[in-house]
Amino acid sequence: MGMERAGLTQFQAVACEVTAHRGRFGVDVEIVDPAARVPAFIDFALLAEARPEHPTPSDFPEMGSVIEAVTIDFMPNGELRLSARRSDIAEVRSAQ
Repeated sequence: MGMERAGLTQFQAVACEVTAHRGRFGVDVEIVDPAARVPAFIDFALLAEARPEHPTPSDFPEMGSVIEAVTIDFMPNGELRLSARRSDIAEVRSAQ
């Protein structure tokens, strides 16, 4: 499924609900706005601005919480990747 088929564009601001923690690697989410229930993944490195230490699941947003993110792209395996870095969100918002 490409971005267009999911009703999304690259570098689009979205709201997503955290559905699971993928170990120490990041969080699984579902986009809830503007698309309905599109699954995606946010890598730990894209959850917050760069930090000197590797974040742990205790640093991740709680399951069920709704966070803001930006669409990046679909990976070769079909997984949609997002960024929740404030700087990426601000850049997309300022370009709108």
